[in-house]
Amino acid sequence: MQRSIHYYVLSLSEQTSRFYEGFRDKLIDIQNTNFPFEISIDAGLPASKDSQLREFFQQTKQHFDQYYEQDPLRLVVVGEKSNLAIFGALMTQQDVLIGMVEGDYTATSPHDLGMIVWPVVKEAIAGANKNAMRDLTTAAKLKKVVSGIDAVGQLVETETGSTLYVEEDYHVKGSIRKTDHSLIISKHVNLLEVIDDVVDLIIEKVLKMGGTVIFLNSGSLITFERIALILRD
Repeated sequence: MQRSIHYYVLSLSEQTSRFYEGFRDKLIDIQNTNFPFEISIDAGLPASKDSQLREFFQQTKQHFDQYYEQDPLRLVVVGEKSNLAIFGALMTQQDVLIGMVEGDYTATSPHDLGMIVWPVVKEAIAGANKNAMRDLTTAAKLKKVVSGIDAVGQLVETETGSTLYVEEDYHVKGSIRKTDHSLIISKHVNLLEVIDDVVDLIIEKVLKMGGTVIFLNSGSLITFERIALILRD
C-alpha cells in the first residue's frame, strides 16, 4: 500500500458518520449525497442497539468504499472505543487503515481534527526517528546531502530509496516543471490543492520512489534551508 500525505478520515458516532479528505494536517469536509451519513438509533434493548450500529457502520463502510474504489487512499478512523471496535471488524483490508484515534470528535472542526490525526499519519509514513539530526549531520559531512527546495526538487525524480528531511510547516506554493524538473513558484495558488505545494509534491515523489520522509519541528533545518535529501549510496 503506497504511503502518502494524502489520505481519508472517517469520524464515527452513534448518530453521524463524517468523511474528510486530508492533505498533511489540513482536512476538507466532504459533504454530498453520501456524507454526512446519519441514522436514528433506537436505544431499546442493548442487543438491538448493537445490531443497528453494525448495520449503520456497514453502510458507512459501503459509502467509503465508493471513494476508495475511485481513489484508493489510506484511512484514519476516529470515534469512541466501542464504535472503533465494530467498524474495525468490518474492515476486510487491514492495510487500508493507517490507524485509529479514540474519542468523540463529532463537534470538532476540520482544522482541529486535522491537527489530531496528522501525527498518526506522519508516524505511519516515517515512524519515530530519535537520531534524525545526528544522521543528517553525519551524511552532510560525507557530502551525501542536498538541501534547499531547488536542489532537492531537481533530484527527487531520479533518486530511489533516499531519505527526505523537511520541517513539518514548510510550504512553497507552485509546482515542478515536467520537462527539466525545475520549480515553478507562484503566489496565486490554493494550498488545499496538493499539486500547488511544491513541498508536498516532493514528499509524494520520495515516497513513490521507495524513500522515507522524516518531519522535523519548525526551525530544525535552518542550515539546510528547511528541506534536505540524503542520497542513497
